[in-house]
Amino acid sequence: MKIITTSCLSGLLLATVITTAHAAEPLTGCAAKRQEVETQIEHARAHGNKAQEKKLNIALKQIVDHCTDEGLRKEREADIKKKENNVAERKAELEKAQASGKTQKIAKQQKKLQEAETELQKAKNKLTQ
Repeated sequence: MKIITTSCLSGLLLATVITTAHAAEPLTGCAAKRQEVETQIEHARAHGNKAQEKKLNIALKQIVDHCTDEGLRKEREADIKKKENNVAERKAELEKAQASGKTQKIAKQQKKLQEAETELQKAKNKLTQ
């Protein structure tokens, strides 16, 4: 029978707390992107999808070799700007449709604006991931 000393037990408890606290922090940037692809690889492997697994391994290598948090942030900011421009265009199209008074055209443009705003929000959410 092994006897665990109090200092040893305290060390284990501290290591567990540190590990748990670290694990609770969400990954961001390239680390999050890498983790997402690794999860997809495991899923493909579990389902025997060799072709998908191979493609994901290539994607993972690209992330490991080329991804930087700064570069990823800039890409995401550019995507947000593009989506903001799209929202502005959709608003202008809606105003034009409203000026025409055609109900179907207005409904169509409202739907397109709503979709563009949803895409913009998704892009903004990605900025913090």
